Amino acid sequence: MFSNETTAQRHEIVTSMKFSWIEHMVFFTLLIASLAIGVYYGFKPKKKEETVDDYMLGGRKMPIIPVAMSLVVSFVSGITLIGFPAEMYFYGTQLFAVNFSILIGFLLLNIFYLPVFYHLKFKSLYEYLERRFHKSVRVLASGIFAFSLLLYIPVVIYVPALAFNQVTGMPLYLLATVICAICIVYTSLGGLKAVVWSDALQSIFTFAAMIAVIILGCASIGGISKMIEINREGERLEIFNFDPDPYKMYTFWTVTFGLLPIQTNFCATHPAAIQRYISLPTFRQARIVTIAMFVGIVLFKTFSTWMGLIIYAKYHDCDPIMSDHIKKPGQLLPYFVMDVASEYPGLAGIFLSGVVSTGLSTMSAGLNTVAGTLYEDFVRPLLPRRLTDKQTNLMLKIIVVIIGAISVLLIYVVEKFGTIMQIVNNLQGITGGVLLFLFSFGIFIPWGNTKGVTAGAIAGLLTTCSLTIGTYIYSQSGEIKFGKKVTSIQNCPANSSIPLGLNSTSFGYPGVGTRTFFSDTVPAIYRVSFLYNSLIGMVVSFTVACAVSFATGCQDVSELEPELVIPQLRSFILKKKAPIELRQRYSPVPTSEKAASDLQKDTQNIPQC
Repeated sequence: MFSNETTAQRHEIVTSMKFSWIEHMVFFTLLIASLAIGVYYGFKPKKKEETVDDYMLGGRKMPIIPVAMSLVVSFVSGITLIGFPAEMYFYGTQLFAVNFSILIGFLLLNIFYLPVFYHLKFKSLYEYLERRFHKSVRVLASGIFAFSLLLYIPVVIYVPALAFNQVTGMPLYLLATVICAICIVYTSLGGLKAVVWSDALQSIFTFAAMIAVIILGCASIGGISKMIEINREGERLEIFNFDPDPYKMYTFWTVTFGLLPIQTNFCATHPAAIQRYISLPTFRQARIVTIAMFVGIVLFKTFSTWMGLIIYAKYHDCDPIMSDHIKKPGQLLPYFVMDVASEYPGLAGIFLSGVVSTGLSTMSAGLNTVAGTLYEDFVRPLLPRRLTDKQTNLMLKIIVVIIGAISVLLIYVVEKFGTIMQIVNNLQGITGGVLLFLFSFGIFIPWGNTKGVTAGAIAGLLTTCSLTIGTYIYSQSGEIKFGKKVTSIQNCPANSSIPLGLNSTSFGYPGVGTRTFFSDTVPAIYRVSFLYNSLIGMVVSFTVACAVSFATGCQDVSELEPELVIPQLRSFILKKKAPIELRQRYSPVPTSEKAASDLQKDTQNIPQC
């Protein structure tokens, strides 16, 4: 496609090109459309007064397709869209095995979690923890969730805003503020309906742009077969690397099982996901949505992987970072898009709009969910009287605006913490594993008690935090280095800005698999792949929780509500409840030998904790 232009000319075009008025028009059209949806649902004439269910759950009458599309783009942020191709470029396709952990997570969701949470239909998912354990557990979980989301939202907006700034020259913080402001307005005005329909619109932009860029990218390198050939020679193609070494960063085991707690939390115990499941009229429709969500997420990961392979095939002999055309791995995808789409006005605008769309979707889902969580778990218990539905909806909108404003302010300091962004991102793994444990312990372990689950959550949180922070400290000091696969500047044009002092044209390590280099001073526990951190935290949490529950006296299973555990255990709960009912039936004292005999037969086989 670009046969009439030299590589040097292509670099000059990419370096100098900025968005045209067409790209700007496409981008702002998307933002205005999202805002219009919120205004429509916010001011649409209503036949009756809007209830809390209408605002938070769409009246529990949401359609399947928009909800599924909303779920996909809500959980695939701009960080994933930009970061996933870069991982393929530097480390190969082993990370694609995350789809196996996603599959396992969705199977667990449909078999165990969804049958419990859908039928309970709590406005705040954390109400489950109060019913199952104690209010203190609910407050603990809500606080962890709100705190992690408050840190995550600014990052989600900052990353795509940075990418957009690279190709437009627009002030970064102005762009991020405008995006946040529009998201806050349509989320606060329209509630879940506005969030879902805006997400559906944005998902169309995102997927269409990805497909277009993939087609153009393949054409620019000579087709799919050429792409596969170059990536095979560059040893990027690997998914089933069964190396059991826990010190390797990416293997089939580290990716599939190390990321399993995070992926399961996203689909099975994340309040935003559960909120959308219960917004559907029937349980069958909720299950259909989970299937559609799984397919959509896998497609998204597949497209992102494909783009990473295309980027490597295009720049395998002239790495944009080593040739000093870009500074950071996160700029690879925008650079590539401006390269292949420069001849097609509007296409780059559509794609970058898609990147921003994923940030909007994640932020809107987060704002809507955290507003309900904070109101139900922190604000409502402090109110002197019960509010009307109209007053409650106003309170929810105020919370959305406040949280959104805080997120905007935090965007201004995100860049100041550029060296600790890894900690902020890993925070999702830390908190996600703990929150998954809290709900899993509740539905799987009927005899677990409040003291046990609290001790387990704290132990798991401390363990995962120490692993994450320790690994970060050693990596920043250079005692842990994550090696990258070979990249080259062998065929860069003569006028490339290659840094002086380089005495080689190839950098990185050859061969399959990933390599991590440690100094002798790094303890063994910090050499374990950081992908295992959440899994290790989960194991610690369950071990401590079970031990403390037994040590302090198990939960009386006969007093447990059967609907609070998985369906597979409910018959066990009912059997435990039956002897209690029989005691009440024969209370206070059997008046005949037959009654005494019946009572003895009914109660003699009661299992004890």
